[in-house]
Amino acid sequence: MVNINQVDGEYHVSFYNTPKLNIINSKEIEAQLIDLTKKESTGLVLNLSEVKFIDSYGFESLLNIYRSAKMNNSSFKLMNVSNEAYELLKLVELDKVFELA
Repeated sequence: MVNINQVDGEYHVSFYNTPKLNIINSKEIEAQLIDLTKKESTGLVLNLSEVKFIDSYGFESLLNIYRSAKMNNSSFKLMNVSNEAYELLKLVELDKVFELA
């Protein structure tokens, strides 16, 4: 579901076989990534190139991960956001909240 690598003090997370971040998988992914925000690191970078759909549960999970990162003085970035996921982020105005790389 997710692949996690540490690069220069940041956790880089990529999704495989996970075209959707939704009610089915978002809470499990959220739990994994919130644990990472509590470890000593400079940040968390999510590669969303494979994610094509995000529902309200997925957005809630992304926001919870973002908040946890901020509370633990870590950065939180989304990178390589697919066109489909970017349009959804724009629709709910989270493109203004999250740092996009």
